Amino acid sequence: MLHKITDLTEPDHGCEGYLPGEEPLVTLTLDDGRIIKLPDMLAFRKGWDVGASISDEDIEQYSKTE
Repeated sequence: MLHKITDLTEPDHGCEGYLPGEEPLVTLTLDDGRIIKLPDMLAFRKGWDVGASISDEDIEQYSKTE
């Protein structure tokens, strides 16, 4: 099943930036209310932005938990 991305949030790490080896994540809000985190570069490469669609399979494969 496909889900529409209704919001994308990127964390602001200020002047500190990311720690060495830390993978930047983005938070996607989906049309069904779910909120998922994915690697920022992956979302960019796949074109997952507001208005795009993402499948359940991609969510299961790529989403990260903190």
